[in-house]
Amino acid sequence: MAKTAKTGTKKRRRRSQAPVALIYFTTLLIFLGVFGLFAKMIVNKLSTKHGADANISDTYIDSYNTLYARVNAKDALADLFVLRICPEQARVIVVPISSYTVSTVDEGKNFREVYAEGGIRQLQTAVDNTFGISTNYYATVTNSSFEDICDIVGGITYAPEEELYYLDKNGDNDISLRPNKAVALSGKQIRLILQSPVFSSGKQGNMEFLGVALTELINNAFDQVEMTSASLDNIYSKIGSNSATNLSENEYKEHRAYIKAMLEKQIRPAETLTPSGTWSDEKHFTPSNEFKQQLYDVMEATKSQAKSGAKTEDQ
Repeated sequence: MAKTAKTGTKKRRRRSQAPVALIYFTTLLIFLGVFGLFAKMIVNKLSTKHGADANISDTYIDSYNTLYARVNAKDALADLFVLRICPEQARVIVVPISSYTVSTVDEGKNFREVYAEGGIRQLQTAVDNTFGISTNYYATVTNSSFEDICDIVGGITYAPEEELYYLDKNGDNDISLRPNKAVALSGKQIRLILQSPVFSSGKQGNMEFLGVALTELINNAFDQVEMTSASLDNIYSKIGSNSATNLSENEYKEHRAYIKAMLEKQIRPAETLTPSGTWSDEKHFTPSNEFKQQLYDVMEATKSQAKSGAKTEDQ
């Protein structure tokens, strides 16, 4: 009888502990559910923050320089330019450069010869040393890609200060523009003017026109916010087509976010900084020290500011 009573007591204790265990188990499930929901919210926020078009208002944004080299069907350097994008200040600095600029590190060769010898990487080194700047990225652009990008934006309206006249040897690409008469130029027309001997100032005129055309194209793009935002992937795919570039996909996505944020400000951010200097002949141009100092000053003035101990451009 005593044994039976003892056994009954153990059963009652087990039954009395069952509801307590159930409560603990239920509480654990609720905790896990809440923790899982909280974790998911954190992941979603981080994914949004680091997405392709993340909000960059609270992040450190650095200015950057990209060297673009336009090459013809024979892979010869036609002209080149540096674009400095300054997201914090919402500025785009356009630096047109003649392919006949003399490199300071290639035994008197001009940039056209430097590119023919060592490609875009050697050209980047020559540009950086000659102008005393640092280009972060580089990309070659074909004639067809250049024309397509110009046409995506809608070309430019141009009124030359002098008569521009040139007869194409094939007879189908003649150039004839009257002074101070505004005309709409397509991508192909822009390219033809860039490479043709139509200016009284010689190749200095071609370099100056490159700056005018690029600045107008960029500002036109910023005048068309929705169209440009929707066309950024297409524009960059044109740049990347048959291109030698060091711009990665992730870097492009970051740059796209910067540009979209600038587009929302509804501004015309592009300005031109055209090299001055001396032409010893038609194939050798030496930038002046005054221009190099001006370029240095602009680069310094458009550096991003450190935020909360973030790195600066020199670090």
